[in-house]
Amino acid sequence: MAQRVCPVWIGYLLLVPLRKLSQNPDKILAPHVRPGMTVLDVGSAMGYFSIPLARMVGMKGKVICIDMQPKMLTVLQKRAVKAGVADRIAAHLCTQNSLALEKFAGTVDFALAFAMVHEVPDAGKLFQEIAAALKPHARLLIAEPRGHVSDKDFGATVSTAQQTGFQVVDEPKISRSHAVLLEKQ
Repeated sequence: MAQRVCPVWIGYLLLVPLRKLSQNPDKILAPHVRPGMTVLDVGSAMGYFSIPLARMVGMKGKVICIDMQPKMLTVLQKRAVKAGVADRIAAHLCTQNSLALEKFAGTVDFALAFAMVHEVPDAGKLFQEIAAALKPHARLLIAEPRGHVSDKDFGATVSTAQQTGFQVVDEPKISRSHAVLLEKQ
């Protein structure tokens, strides 16, 4: 798998409203997220999924937004203020080699990794760190872009996740994406 990081300027393109026609955050995430949950958005960028997640978790929930690019998180925080959900969002800067989630160990109800696994150098370590943050039987939704990730590479990603203690529970249909819903065992 390639390890290239999405440039900040593409983050703005990912926010275009037209994207909702094919990748509507509410439709993709509503089956998995409820009020009061703590949700982890890995590779949140500027918050295309984070802002809707913050609405879904409600006043008592929290969305931990992780990205390795400070500018992505700065824009996300500004968007969260404008959307009235800043109090539910915790922006967390990570590195390419570690999510640095120790303080969230065992507290996360649901995690999302949308179009970012192919950007990390060690998917196994990524899944171990996500698993450590998740509660027992919590779920992880992975989606990877078909244009960047081959069927074979996505299969390898799923296999790596399984080797770190996840079990496949569903293969949801997400436009232009490979997708799998996993559960921590």
